[in-house]
Amino acid sequence: MKNRLTLAGTIVCVLLTSALTHGQSISPATRNRETDARAIAAVSRLERDVIVYRSLAEFEENGKLARVSLQTFARDLLEVTNELQPLLEQMSPSRSKMQIINALDCYRDGLFWWRQIDQPRVVNVSALRYAESNRTPTDAAFLANIPYTVAINWRQAQKYLRQAELTLRQP
Repeated sequence: MKNRLTLAGTIVCVLLTSALTHGQSISPATRNRETDARAIAAVSRLERDVIVYRSLAEFEENGKLARVSLQTFARDLLEVTNELQPLLEQMSPSRSKMQIINALDCYRDGLFWWRQIDQPRVVNVSALRYAESNRTPTDAAFLANIPYTVAINWRQAQKYLRQAELTLRQP
């Protein structure tokens, strides 16, 4: 993860340094690449919170969805979203922008589904509902598949992020 963040930072530094050394002002293209790199670095912070599995077998073996709690991930997602909003407004319509937005959307979707199955360790008695204790077999099957949905969203987010990084590296 640090290598990817370092790569984005290095690209920005090289672009800025080359423009400044040659006495040129920073071109709009360079500014766009800098903004893209900052946006990618922001979304990469979310990738550090989650666990991306390479296969279904690997997921079934471990079963964990993230390295952090749901509350920590929700807070980090909110911070990244708030940081990304002004960056996305600055970015011109491009493939990279869409990939960054798609990655962020996958993290939002993953959080939505994760909340559906989160079982806090402390149970508030007033929050218990009769309907939850009366689940049908279909409901149980649906709930059992939600962790896979979360894991797939994390994997898709990583895919979009990699594509955005590749787009940034292209001349």
